[in-house]
Amino acid sequence: MGKDNTYDDVVAFHGHSCPGLAIEIKASELALRELGEGDGDEELVCVSETDMCGVDGIQYMTNCTIGKGNLILRDYGKMAFTFFRRVDGKGIRLVLKDDLKRGMERDAYRDYLLKSSPEELFDVKEPNEPLPARAYREASVRCSRCGEGTMETLTRNLDGQVYCLPCFREIRPQR
Repeated sequence: MGKDNTYDDVVAFHGHSCPGLAIEIKASELALRELGEGDGDEELVCVSETDMCGVDGIQYMTNCTIGKGNLILRDYGKMAFTFFRRVDGKGIRLVLKDDLKRGMERDAYRDYLLKSSPEELFDVKEPNEPLPARAYREASVRCSRCGEGTMETLTRNLDGQVYCLPCFREIRPQR
């Protein structure tokens, strides 16, 4: 999927043009080159250490999505992305190099990023975490308070009653 996409296609998907899209397009290009495109479902996995605009670039370019469980957000405020190939567990961590902007204005920086090779932009490292497990669906149970179905593993039990997390937090606020 990644090779034929253009910056304009990603902008149309995201809604506006910005350097973040350029960064994550380049990260995706490098990951796809190193790991392949996979099966288009959950074969390629991305752990993004930012929740900024460019995550949409990763979704568009790699077919990794939160809904499928193969795009995982760990917002550490870092421009770092770890990609894994499920079939053999191979992974790479891409960390945006420091001081690339060098005082450039936003549009000039975006253009610089788009014209640069991914290797010029990223330090390529070994993953610092294991390959995440495949997405799975747990049984749902009804919250005793609001009556809404909630994944069982995301509930709390109190005095023999089952509560979803928002209801539990209302009943037992943090002390």
